[in-house]
Amino acid sequence: MARWMTQTSPPLAEGVPWMLIARAGLVGASLAVVMGLVAAAGSALTPFVIGLVLAYLLLPPVNALSRRLPRWLAIILVYLAALAVFVSFILLVVPPLVAQVQRLVTAISQPQQWSAIVAELVRWYEQAVPPALQAPITNFLSNLLPALQSNLADVLQALGRFALNQVLGLFSVLSFVFGLFVVPIWLFYVLLDARRGRVVVNRLLHYRIRTDFWNAWHLVDRSLSAYIRGQLTLGIIIGVSSGLGMAALDLIPGIEVDYILLLAIWAGIAELVPMIGAILGAIPATLVALAVGGPISAATVLVLFTVIQFLENNVLVPRVIGESVGIHPAVLLVVIVIASQVIGFLGVLIAAPIAAIARDLYLYAYRRLSGKTPSEALHSLSRTKM
Repeated sequence: MARWMTQTSPPLAEGVPWMLIARAGLVGASLAVVMGLVAAAGSALTPFVIGLVLAYLLLPPVNALSRRLPRWLAIILVYLAALAVFVSFILLVVPPLVAQVQRLVTAISQPQQWSAIVAELVRWYEQAVPPALQAPITNFLSNLLPALQSNLADVLQALGRFALNQVLGLFSVLSFVFGLFVVPIWLFYVLLDARRGRVVVNRLLHYRIRTDFWNAWHLVDRSLSAYIRGQLTLGIIIGVSSGLGMAALDLIPGIEVDYILLLAIWAGIAELVPMIGAILGAIPATLVALAVGGPISAATVLVLFTVIQFLENNVLVPRVIGESVGIHPAVLLVVIVIASQVIGFLGVLIAAPIAAIARDLYLYAYRRLSGKTPSEALHSLSRTKM
């Protein structure tokens, strides 16, 4: 590998600028064709995007095992471990999850259930709120509650249909079946030849730009891999902790929480959305606790998610993700809004690492153009927040 980094190539032709222009045009045209094909493929590439995420997750254990075992055997062992985890999830989690989803859909579709919830809220309101404040609040609620009661089920069902359509659009049947058989084989070769790929790429690059190329690759990999692994780790931790917390609350007399597995999985998935994931996870849990156990249960569940959010921001995020993104929350929120409008829901998920990558590449290019060597430009990049 070092041989390819240090091998010299014949000098560029002096005084023939058209060759440089033609070469730059060839590279630009090739990139445009590749990006056009990717855009045209659309959701058909979804399995391969998932495969790249899996590659980031599986590459560290494969590299660790390959130090003592042949690399192909290390990949097979990691595959078997991942398959065991997947089968265990299907057997242990999916059946009760489906049952809870069916019960929740049935409960939402029953109008008398909402009438009971409203009656419970009114009873608690009359006992907890001072009489002097009840008159203006009652006038407001008397106009609001009937509309909410009649429309809430329709709104929830519409949201469910919207989410289902998004999932079906992302994972079409054809692409899913294709990915189920092809992506594992494709991923095997990606993991097997990950190190050889550097040699192949070096053969395609002019020796003068190899160092800059691999420095840029390092910046992209540092932000992307740390963010993907970190967010998935946080999702698992938040899902497990919220599930255990709600199960513990359900054991306390006077507090009732239902659909715990469903709400815990949703909290873990919502954690993948930066900035607002904790809120997205807490709202359904609080509403379900309100419907099942009343205001006290809802307030207790809300406190639980608030504590989990506090521990996440102050303990988990610095340790799990650290400064892999390093973007100020105010800037990140704007980036998420822009990405959601340009790309859609996928943009919400990838806005943070893409913004961090764009920042790092800009700073690296700026410092290279300022006269710094590739090594100086790379090592001078600090994780200062935007």
